[in-house]
Amino acid sequence: MSDAPHTKGKSIFAHKQTYSQKGNSKSLSVKSIVEELERVVGACPHVPNPQPPNILEGMRPRDLIEIVEDRVAGQNRALRKMRKEKPDVKSELRGIRIDTHVFVAGVYSYPDAVEDMDMAEYLAWREDVIAFAKRDSEANALEIMTIAEHLDEAHPHIHVLALPLITEANPRMNAKLCHEGHVAQDKHIKNGWSGSPSRAYKQSMSAWQDRYHAEVGSQHGQARTGPKRRRLDRATWKAEQGRIQLLKDAAKADRRAEASTNRAEEAEMRERATAKRTAANRLQEAEMGQRLAEEGLVAALAAMDADDRLLSRLSQQANPRGYPSRTGAENNEIHMTISPIIDEGLDALGAPSPAGGTLERFNDLFAMITDWTERLAAAIPRWMRWEELVDRVARTAQQTFGWASRPDTLAGFVEATPAWRGIEESARKDLNRARGVAALITQEPMSDPSQSRAVFRFDGD
Repeated sequence: MSDAPHTKGKSIFAHKQTYSQKGNSKSLSVKSIVEELERVVGACPHVPNPQPPNILEGMRPRDLIEIVEDRVAGQNRALRKMRKEKPDVKSELRGIRIDTHVFVAGVYSYPDAVEDMDMAEYLAWREDVIAFAKRDSEANALEIMTIAEHLDEAHPHIHVLALPLITEANPRMNAKLCHEGHVAQDKHIKNGWSGSPSRAYKQSMSAWQDRYHAEVGSQHGQARTGPKRRRLDRATWKAEQGRIQLLKDAAKADRRAEASTNRAEEAEMRERATAKRTAANRLQEAEMGQRLAEEGLVAALAAMDADDRLLSRLSQQANPRGYPSRTGAENNEIHMTISPIIDEGLDALGAPSPAGGTLERFNDLFAMITDWTERLAAAIPRWMRWEELVDRVARTAQQTFGWASRPDTLAGFVEATPAWRGIEESARKDLNRARGVAALITQEPMSDPSQSRAVFRFDGD
């Protein structure tokens, strides 16, 4: 997505487009869009003196790349599960590919040059743009992640980056289902109508720009299109601009009188909404962490689509009646191949995992358990059964940790280690903290705005 061109005259410029993680010759990738917005070196050669964007709402654009990857990966896991449960609609639940459009980016340009613009008028326009973008995103089932501003080109402009909401109607995060132009084009193709589908796309987006002009541009003295496109002579164009300017000046005084109060109230509402959203997300994560801890290792791994062989190995019970004595050669082979791997696992599980969020600590532990179990499976001698290996691991752990009794599965052994117990404690603390913050955030704001902002700002744990 290129930034807005130098706009001639007082006409609108608004555009939005969908993108995939991969990109192609016709469309940039999500990463390219983010790097251009962030002004990464080499990503914006058209800007003589690149400056970082001003983040008006939401997260840093650079963080969106990982968010997109995580959401796609998580939803692909969910889709795999849904395909098993609903084989009759398997084609509609196919995986999200790297070339699936999962991202919507919009740009809105202000017609006055940076050095010439009236700041109060620009700020009023900016607020109206943000309000329009939010209404537009809600209507199209999009979640706005970032609203950013660039002031390093001839004309100031606002970027709005959004992701599709995962819904029953859009389980594959298809951004084209959240974009009027693509919806109209697909409808044209599906119905087999005559004419070019691209014309349906253009007509729909022209109607979208009409709405933007009616709700934003016309309120700030901006024409729908420039004089050349409308084939107006200069005198007619100047006359129209004069009428627009008179209306603009008449409204400006009232708008300036209300602007300070309105902006303060809207900023407080935005801050409160952001705090609520952050608190809700953290509460959801904390509840998930607590649920994983309560359900145990096998259930937690199953919920994350772990390999069935891994789950079977972790669930296999040792024989309580014991196993035959091994020869000297067999004991030597165990000592040389399996014992070092067992000891490495015990070392890793012998202390609480490093500090971090509960889900992050779960992921680290799951990765360690998966790798450790696979190494044990690869090293086990042909003459030894897996149940005997489990018993040997448990007996070694019992001696190492001084347990009165030993678990009869690898999963039970892991759940008795300091690493798992540390995660359980972290999950309890995270949940209590998240519940406390959520309860505080949902209280009614105080009458004093400064006190209210102090209460509802959420900067971390």
